[in-house]
Amino acid sequence: MDGHIILSINEGFDRLQRRLVALSVGEEIRASDAAAETGLSEEVCRAVLCGLERAGLMTHRDEDLFERRPLDSINA
Repeated sequence: MDGHIILSINEGFDRLQRRLVALSVGEEIRASDAAAETGLSEEVCRAVLCGLERAGLMTHRDEDLFERRPLDSINA
């Protein structure tokens, strides 16, 4: 059973990664929507998005909304 749970979590992170990579600059995503799309918890999705914000890849617009930033803004 534990192997199935780990596989399910890995699949959720794979889905989240695909969704985030597909975002265009300026496109927005909500942690709640990411959770619904991936099967991961909203808290996990928010933590990932907050990490991307700290890395300069996302802008946190409000409690649940994040916007994709251009890569050149990282070097600015």
